[in-house]
Amino acid sequence: MKRILIYIYILAGIMSFSGCLDDENNYDYSEFNELEGREIGGMKDEYFLSYAQKLTITPTFEFTIDKENPDVSYEWRLDGVLLPEETGPSCTFSFERGGVHEVTYTVIDNKSGVKFSRSCTLRVRSPFTRGWLILREGESQESELSFVGASSVLHKMTVTDGTTIAEIDRDSLVYDQVVEKVSDGLGSNPVGLFLNAGYLGPYGEVFETSDEVGVMQDRWVELNGSTLERSVYTEDEFRGDLPEAGLHPQAAAMTFSAKALLNSDGYIYWAGTAFASDFHSCAYTSFPLGKDKKFKGVYPSFKLNKHHGAIPAYTADNEIVGIIDDAEVVSYADPSIKESTYSSGVHSVQTGEYEEDPVDDRYKLGNGELLTIMPATSNDEGYQDVKPSWVAIVRNGSQYELLYFQWKVGNYSYSSRVSTKVFEKFSLDGLTGYTDMAVFNIKQYVVIANGNDLWYFQYGAGDKAVLKKLHSFDSPVKALAANDINVWYSGEPAKWQPEHNGQLGVALEDGTFGIYEVWETEDKQALFTDVKINQLFPDPKAETPVNNNFGNIVDIIYKYGSIRDFVSFNF
Repeated sequence: MKRILIYIYILAGIMSFSGCLDDENNYDYSEFNELEGREIGGMKDEYFLSYAQKLTITPTFEFTIDKENPDVSYEWRLDGVLLPEETGPSCTFSFERGGVHEVTYTVIDNKSGVKFSRSCTLRVRSPFTRGWLILREGESQESELSFVGASSVLHKMTVTDGTTIAEIDRDSLVYDQVVEKVSDGLGSNPVGLFLNAGYLGPYGEVFETSDEVGVMQDRWVELNGSTLERSVYTEDEFRGDLPEAGLHPQAAAMTFSAKALLNSDGYIYWAGTAFASDFHSCAYTSFPLGKDKKFKGVYPSFKLNKHHGAIPAYTADNEIVGIIDDAEVVSYADPSIKESTYSSGVHSVQTGEYEEDPVDDRYKLGNGELLTIMPATSNDEGYQDVKPSWVAIVRNGSQYELLYFQWKVGNYSYSSRVSTKVFEKFSLDGLTGYTDMAVFNIKQYVVIANGNDLWYFQYGAGDKAVLKKLHSFDSPVKALAANDINVWYSGEPAKWQPEHNGQLGVALEDGTFGIYEVWETEDKQALFTDVKINQLFPDPKAETPVNNNFGNIVDIIYKYGSIRDFVSFNF
């Protein structure tokens, strides 16, 4: 009888507990919140930010059941470590040093305890990774460097595909970082700057090497691109075995696999590197290349893929030739350089890719004078297909011409080593002088300085290109540089946004430096109908004035940080 009563009490207790659940909590545990669309929004996979820049991340989500006022809590982790003070829907990050970090955001449904997470990568640039470098001469002829950098600012933009209108997040650059004096003891009597842009894998891999900056002066020096501290004096790359005439460098062209140095004796000296990740794993030979051939110039060639296998040079008898630079890395994971039997060979450019094809006489300038050659790119899409291209300025008497050419480098013994793929020549009627040029390689136009004036020329338009005066300053232009911003967007509506304008750095004889965006208005055939510049630095709307007079400016360059941003810009 007692046992029967115990069973009755147990059954009554279970029924009572079940009734409480029904009365006080109608939540059906067979259904729980999931994420609408099964994803967390408002968060990129990757962010790029400068040191000390503040970045606020505010993810968005929507539950399938509790769509309004959900009962949730939040967690934030940095590199796997919980941030106990960060319990809100947003989190702000800032770093004093460069590096790569992982951020993980978690939203917790407090009713069910289910967690939903998403992670992203923060790539923090070192202070001098990317921005404008200004070389100036001090009162005692010392070389001094100044730096102007930017922060990435996110803002809203309304875009359309012609039918649908949407609002998206858009990145822009705000130049708010000015370092008037980067370092002491660089050297004296500055002449100019050059850039070794670094390494990009043959298939666009993220295996990269930071760029380096060369300072041309009495004693050339090469600087680490992240810190702008001295890596090496150029003379030390000869390992004590200097040319017989002594070392007095005039120009240089550097890639991840080779260095070419033009000396005052008219010879070019070559150094083949052992590792793409180490620009100084090499030594210059003390004997010149080219079988006693003398030169008046050697020019940069940014190696972007397997097609980029030559460096332009200018001989003493006024011919543009190619120096083979076709060494490659072992693999995408191994930066060791594979030796090439053709590297450092000097070749006239031929009309076709076979040995029997004649020399292309268009590169023999005769009485013309080559003023400069600068790297450009083809309009092919993707890292793998971009072809090696250059833009050159030639003066014939009082007439100026622009050359745009692409080369093909042979890969077999029966092929010509360097041949013409594209060659276009334009008359620059109206140009009466030349100071400097900035090449917008992706958008395929140039800006040329002549006295106080800037001139615009869209070489990518072919025979429809017209020289147009862009702007006049109150002081003569000293130097130009370009930051050609090209961003690839995927998915709608992000891909509906317009392209970013190219940015132009301008140094004037009066010591001032400014940054401008080049506004192009194009027709349906991508030909410009109007072009103008808009000042970005100093910001004309800034409440606090910025000193943009850097004294006796010698040269300026835009440094990319790595070769990747030369082709496609990452904010």
